[in-house]
Amino acid sequence: MTKLIIWHLDDTLWRGTLAEGDEVTLDEHLATAVRTLNEQGVVNAICSKNDLEAAKAKLEEFGLWDAFLFPEISFTPKGAGVARIISDMQLRPHDVVFVDDNPVNLREVGYALPDIRVIDATTTQELHTFLADLARSTEGGTSRVERYRLLERKRSDQTASAGSNEEFLRTCAIKMTVVERSDNLPYAERIEELINRTNQLNYTKSRVEPGSMQEEIVATSRNFTYSAFVWDRYGDYGLVGFASVRHRRVLEHFLFSCRTMNMGIESAMAAVVSQRTFVTEYPVPAELPDWIELVPQDSEEFAAHAASTLQETGDAEVRIMANCQSAALAHYLPGIRASFDNYPRVFTLAGFHRHQYFPGKLANTLVYGAFVDYDQSYWGGVPGLDEYEAAARGFVAFAAEKDSELVVLLPPEAFSNENEASGQTPERYAAANNIWRGLAETHDRVSVVEIADHVHDTTVQDPRHFDRDLLVSLSLTLAQRLGAARA
Repeated sequence: MTKLIIWHLDDTLWRGTLAEGDEVTLDEHLATAVRTLNEQGVVNAICSKNDLEAAKAKLEEFGLWDAFLFPEISFTPKGAGVARIISDMQLRPHDVVFVDDNPVNLREVGYALPDIRVIDATTTQELHTFLADLARSTEGGTSRVERYRLLERKRSDQTASAGSNEEFLRTCAIKMTVVERSDNLPYAERIEELINRTNQLNYTKSRVEPGSMQEEIVATSRNFTYSAFVWDRYGDYGLVGFASVRHRRVLEHFLFSCRTMNMGIESAMAAVVSQRTFVTEYPVPAELPDWIELVPQDSEEFAAHAASTLQETGDAEVRIMANCQSAALAHYLPGIRASFDNYPRVFTLAGFHRHQYFPGKLANTLVYGAFVDYDQSYWGGVPGLDEYEAAARGFVAFAAEKDSELVVLLPPEAFSNENEASGQTPERYAAANNIWRGLAETHDRVSVVEIADHVHDTTVQDPRHFDRDLLVSLSLTLAQRLGAARA
C-alpha cells in the first residue's frame, strides 16, 4: 500500500532545470495530484539535486512548499537521500514510490532499496495512470501531513541535539494514556484501521474482519483490550497503539503506529498490560521508560487529546450500570444514545449506600443491573437483607430526587454455580429480586426487567454474566420500553 511518494524536481515536478538557470514551468497536473493525495492520506516528499534555498523559493512561488515533507534537496547521491527520508518517516520501502526522470537515479535508488517502486517521469502515461488509480483507491482517506510534521520537527531538533537518543526523548515531555476494555468502544473504527493497516510494528501479525471490532471490544468477559494515546511537546499523535489479551492470558494483538517508533511506547504499553493481565512474555521489554509519563484516563488533559479521535454523540439519554455487561447492553441498544460503566468507573449499590458515591454522569434513564450487588463482592461480606433493602430504597430516592427513571435488571433465580459463602444462592437472589419488585410496585418511575424471561434454558450457569444472544434480547426489550415511555 503506497503511503509516500518521493519526487524529483527538474523535468519531473516541473519542466526545466533550476540549477542551469531555466525558467521552470510547473506541471499543474502533478501539482494537483500532490495536493489531492495529501488530503487523502498519501504524503509527498522531495529528493532532488538542487540548491535548497533556490528550490524552496521556487516551490513557495508555486504555493507547493508546504505540500512536501522531509525535503532532501542537495547535491548528494539519490540512493542515500531516499533511504534517509524513508528511515526518518519510519516507513518501509515497500510502501514508497520514487519518481524521477533520470534512469541513472532510478537504478541507483532501486539498487539501494530493492523493495521500493520507481517510476520514470518521462513515461507520462504510466505516471498519470498510477496517480489516478492511487487517488481512487485512497478516496475518503484522512490527511496525515500534520502528523508527519511532528516527526519532521523532532528530526530537526534531534539532529541539533548533542546528546543520546534517550537524552533527547527526556526533553520531549512524552505523555501516554491507556484506555481499557469497553471504554475503547468509541474508538473501534480507529483501532480496526490500526490493526489492519499496521505491518512494521504489528508484533502478532493479527488482523480482524472489517466491522468486527466493536463486537470484540464489548465481549469484556473474553477480551481485555487496551489502546494507547500519545502526545508530547511537538504535538498530538492520537491513538497509536493497541493490545488485546484473550482470557487475560493470550496476547492476541500487540501493535503500534510507526509514528511513535523509537519512543518507547511499546515497552510502556507492555508494562501496563503486564500489570493487569497474566501475560508474562512480550516481544519488547515490559518496562515503563523514565521519559514517559502515564496520564489517567479520567483526567482533563487526556480528554482534550482524545477529542480529535472520539466522535461527539451528544449527551447520553440512558446510563447503563451493569458492571462488565454495560458496554454490550449499550452497544446493542438501537437508536438511543447511551453511556455505560467500565471498570473502575462502576456504580455499585454498596458504594452508593456506604459512601453516597455516584460515579460518572446521571442520565434521564438509569438502567441498573441489580445482580452486580447480590453477593459479597462490593460489600466486604454478605449484607443482611434489611441492609440491602435500605440501600435499594436509598438509591430509589436518589433517582427520584434527580428526576431520573430507574430500570432494574433482575437476574435469573435458577442457576447452577451456587456459592453459599459469597451469597450467590438462588434463595438469596429470589429474596433480593422481591425487594426490587416491591419497590417497582410502589414507585411510578421504577420498573424491573426479568432477565429470566430472555433465558432459553431453564437453568443458567452464571446469573451475573450473559451471552451475546441474551444481551441483544435484553437491549431490544429496553429499547422498546424506553421508546414507549417517550411516546
